[in-house]
Amino acid sequence: MAPLPSLEEKLRIIREKNTFFKGATPEDEEKYQRWVEGIVDALKKWKEIVQQEEFDEADLVETLADFISNEEYGLDAALTLCGLSYEKLYRIITFLRDAYSKGLYQSDSEWIGEEVTSEWKMSDIEARLGRDREFALDLAKILTGNDSFVLQALSPFERKYLKPEKFLFIEDEIFDCLARYSLHGSYSAAKGAAPEQIIKSILDQMGVQHTSGKVEAIGRRIDVIIPSKERPKVFIECSFVETTSSGMGDKAKTERDTVARGIKQHYPGAVFILFVDGAGWLVREEAMRIMCEAADYVFTFHLEQLEEFKKVITEILSPEDYRPSLKRFL
Repeated sequence: MAPLPSLEEKLRIIREKNTFFKGATPEDEEKYQRWVEGIVDALKKWKEIVQQEEFDEADLVETLADFISNEEYGLDAALTLCGLSYEKLYRIITFLRDAYSKGLYQSDSEWIGEEVTSEWKMSDIEARLGRDREFALDLAKILTGNDSFVLQALSPFERKYLKPEKFLFIEDEIFDCLARYSLHGSYSAAKGAAPEQIIKSILDQMGVQHTSGKVEAIGRRIDVIIPSKERPKVFIECSFVETTSSGMGDKAKTERDTVARGIKQHYPGAVFILFVDGAGWLVREEAMRIMCEAADYVFTFHLEQLEEFKKVITEILSPEDYRPSLKRFL
């Protein structure tokens, strides 16, 4: 057998034989081209509709509900006007169904009362649009920003995706949509770092000593350690997930079987806190359950939960865990 390639040979292959911006298969290229053309045609039809007459809020919702129910690429066109991704739409619908099942959201529509067994994808949504007028109207209300419960759940940046003016082809709103869409990736990346930073900012305001990094015998990086790696009292991990993935199950098991177990074995007096939040976790019920098994305390980033977190931290810590300048106030 020939000798295995060296590290340098493997690196050379990647560099020299890289296909860079390779396209999809010819079949998929053709499929997506047809998809784009279908959306463009639907957008032209919608523009003709809204330019024919004046619309008040109720008329716009009714007309949009008809359009996304009956036009082949109607929902695709509506999402394009909003700058809203398919994944975000899936999360919003899952969020509403879950909130309704827990009594947090009120609605007279029958569709939302169905048992939440799996997340609805595009085929499920389009099939329901074709037969359920209530669902079409509710979805049109969401897309035009007429569901206050959804708006409150979204960030200020994301709320502006859902504005009725975008469906009226008002130039400034179309420009806003394009600009917001171009920044979506950067905004999502910024949000990825936000959860951990929120906790650190709270601890800074409280004057609590904290750090981050790997701790002996745990084997992985910890988001927040209080007060120090040398004498840890509290371990904190943050997970805010909007889009679901199979990797969430692995993450949950790591928190339970590696992090939590390591803390109990090597730091028996320490407390393990997990922040578990975001619509993605609602779709992965089993992974969410495992996360709850792992932690001594579980919080979300809801303002009330952040206050509860502060109370727990205050109860756990001693004066020496605060910054020296604040000890005299304790």
